[in-house]
Amino acid sequence: MAYRIALFDFDGVLADSAAWFADQLPELARRHRFRAPDAAEIERLRKLPTREVVKALGVSPLRLPGIAAGLRNRMASDADQIQLFDGVRPMLQRLQDRGTRIAIVSSNGEPNVRAVLGASASLVSAFSCGASLFGKGHRFTSLLRKLEIEPARACAVGDEVRDIDAAHRAGIASVAVSWGYGAAETLSGALPDSVATTPAEVGDLLLA
Repeated sequence: MAYRIALFDFDGVLADSAAWFADQLPELARRHRFRAPDAAEIERLRKLPTREVVKALGVSPLRLPGIAAGLRNRMASDADQIQLFDGVRPMLQRLQDRGTRIAIVSSNGEPNVRAVLGASASLVSAFSCGASLFGKGHRFTSLLRKLEIEPARACAVGDEVRDIDAAHRAGIASVAVSWGYGAAETLSGALPDSVATTPAEVGDLLLA
């Protein structure tokens, strides 16, 4: 039975923003007093859950909201530099055509998300943006309650362990994608219901 709604993370799942984010790290590290990783370390950090990444870089938890807000502000002027992953647009269109609603739950800002999505923003039924790094479980629950959709008919799609953990807390299914910020083997260890290697495969899993 196909899911009634798919709850997508944005950066690393729909939007190919990793290179842009890496470019922002040195200035963010200087401003917020944490250690900026080099390219080799970034690859190693992909294998760690988000909380461990934060700890490894020496980021103060108290500074996380300011860091997230700074990133949102920077992306507002750079949205034209960020593209959707190949296959995302037809996957979203296919879901809508088959009656599966699309929601985006992201720590990014809604104006940024809409700017990168472009015309595909019209395919999205609901936006829940500006979420804290570890607050998605509550966002999932609130959104499903608002839309009157039972958890058994919802599925979250994410690229980090925290996305899968949030889905577990909300009592909904989850699909981890292999092309985002988190390494595939680390995501598998978080026990998602499925792991997808392409956007088309995400569509297959959600509509199965």
